[in-house]
Amino acid sequence: MKKSVVAFLKGIFPVIIALVFVVSVSGCKKKEEGPMEQAGKKIDQSVEATKEKVQEGADKTKEAVEAGAQKTADAVKEGAEKTKEAVEAGAQKAADTVKK
Repeated sequence: MKKSVVAFLKGIFPVIIALVFVVSVSGCKKKEEGPMEQAGKKIDQSVEATKEKVQEGADKTKEAVEAGAQKTADAVKEGAEKTKEAVEAGAQKAADTVKK
């Protein structure tokens, strides 16, 4: 009787191991994304889109500031030239007045 139980266990042991392996592997199937994974992906996409929009806004702001600075520099230069011309004209008038 002992030999038959031992023989039975030796015969069934590989079957049990195979079943454990099959159950383990079937549990490793890739599952569909749950709501948390989907929400995480949407958050990641939103963050990426926000980064892109912020960068675009920063680029546009930089361009506007540079354009404004150039306009200001041009206006200051023009004003300096007009002031110089006015001072020279005033100096010439003063010199003419002194000569008279």
